[in-house]
Amino acid sequence: MKIPNVLTFVLAGLLAVGLMAGCSGSTEEDAMGERSATTGDRPAASGDVAGETGVSVGDYPPSFTLPDLDGNDVSLSDFEGKVVVLDLWATWCPPCREEIPFLIELHNEFGDQGLAIVGVGLDQGGASDLAPFVRQNGIDYTIVVGNRSISEAYRVSGIPTTFILGRDGRIAAKHVGFANELRPEMRSEIEMLLGEAENI
Repeated sequence: MKIPNVLTFVLAGLLAVGLMAGCSGSTEEDAMGERSATTGDRPAASGDVAGETGVSVGDYPPSFTLPDLDGNDVSLSDFEGKVVVLDLWATWCPPCREEIPFLIELHNEFGDQGLAIVGVGLDQGGASDLAPFVRQNGIDYTIVVGNRSISEAYRVSGIPTTFILGRDGRIAAKHVGFANELRPEMRSEIEMLLGEAENI
C-alpha cells in the first residue's frame, strides 16, 4: 500500500524532531557494550552518611569506576567536592555531537572555578571508537569508556543523558536529549551551583 505524500512528510518531520532531541538508548545495542566495569549503589561522595541512591534530582548518583581512554581507572568519587557535569553519550548520536562544543565551552570557562565535566562514552567499540573522535573534536575534558552496567545503573533511555551534580554529590539537574535552546538553562544551573559552593 502506497503511503500518501503528506503522511510521508509528517513522518519524516517527526523523525527529524526526535533526532534533534535525543537518540534512543534502546535502538542501538552497540551503545551498551559488554565491557567490564564497576558500578554500585553507594553515594558518590564518601563523606556523606545518608542519602538515596538513584537518578532523580536530589539523589546521590550510582558510583562507578570506569577506564579512561588510556586505560586508567576513573571513579565518580575522584571528583568529590566539585560541581560535575556527567554526560552519557555516543559518537553516532547527532544531539550528543551537538552538545560537545557546549561542554568544551563550559569546561574552558568554569574549569578553574570547580567544574568537572565527565563524558561516559557508550560506543560498542569502546576506546577504539572514542579516541579518534575525541582527538578530531578537540575534547579536553575527562572521557571514560562506559558499558551496559552503567547504562542500566543510570537508567539511560535516550542520549545524551546529562546529569549536573552539586558539590555535595547530589543530582541537582537532569537533561535527556540536547538542543541549543538548553544552553542558557544548563549554564544557569551550573553558575548557581558554583556560586552556592563559593558561599559555603
